[in-house]
Amino acid sequence: MELSAREKKDQRVQETYARWLDALSKIAFALSIAALAAYLSGALAPFVPIAKVAALWGQPVGRYLAASGAPTGWGWVPLLAYGDYLNLVGIAWIASVTIACTLRILPALLRGGDLLYAGIAAAQIAVLLLAASGLLH
Repeated sequence: MELSAREKKDQRVQETYARWLDALSKIAFALSIAALAAYLSGALAPFVPIAKVAALWGQPVGRYLAASGAPTGWGWVPLLAYGDYLNLVGIAWIASVTIACTLRILPALLRGGDLLYAGIAAAQIAVLLLAASGLLH
């Protein structure tokens, strides 16, 4: 059965999202593996020594943060030279994949006149960016 023009357009948008999701997820995986290798090999020293992490592991988060000097929020970004914090790059990347994929298809939704879906996509992007901003405590 032949797809309608609408179904073909929808399929193109879905395939674009899927291609971006696939590529960006693979990049996140590679970043995570590389960061883990740098950490486990000792190529990058940890911010919190492993022995200290083990000693603090069972503590409440407030006590762990105070004793380790670990930052909260986006405070990890300046610590990317440390092996334990470099691992967060892959996590942050994978967390941003949905935003990037949705941004990629937003113009196609608008061009296609799918204003409801475009509005939902824009709202999703706004909510995710607001959540990631740290403005909501």
